[in-house]
Amino acid sequence: MRPVADAIVVLGAALDPGGTAQPALRRRTLRGAALHAAGAAPLLVLSGGGGGARSEAAAMAEIARGAGVPESALVLEEVSSTTFENAVHTARLLEARGLSRIVLVSDVYHLPRAWFLFRLNRMSVVGMAAAPAPPWPTLLSLVVREMAATVKSVALAAVGAHRVARRKLPPDNRT
Repeated sequence: MRPVADAIVVLGAALDPGGTAQPALRRRTLRGAALHAAGAAPLLVLSGGGGGARSEAAAMAEIARGAGVPESALVLEEVSSTTFENAVHTARLLEARGLSRIVLVSDVYHLPRAWFLFRLNRMSVVGMAAAPAPPWPTLLSLVVREMAATVKSVALAAVGAHRVARRKLPPDNRT
């Protein structure tokens, strides 16, 4: 497969209290690793801080290495704690490398809002890939949660919060 993007961006999901990847994080990461193995992009960006002792990105990197992704292909964004921050920090990290074309990986219910936020941050989303869906009762509750988060994201975009957040980053910040 010829690369279709500069990078595959996998969005984080919460770790359990012990710092172990939960099923959503594992599904997303394995989907990103499979796309990398297929040649969709040379880099696999793992985006998620989470605020615990171990970042979501660090947990994803462990999973990706176990799936055969070489260390040289991994880029970790370990600062963000929300999808809004994933987009701001990942865009900044990729722009510093002169990159902007991404394949976005998350769960199906999350992709529309994530696409919106990455586009808002000047990323060219050339593809989206959904991780396998969780069981339907879980999926239903996540869709309801996502609807509320989408309203919040649109409100943040309307007031230009993404531009404010980007201006607050130090010039030498690579995350």
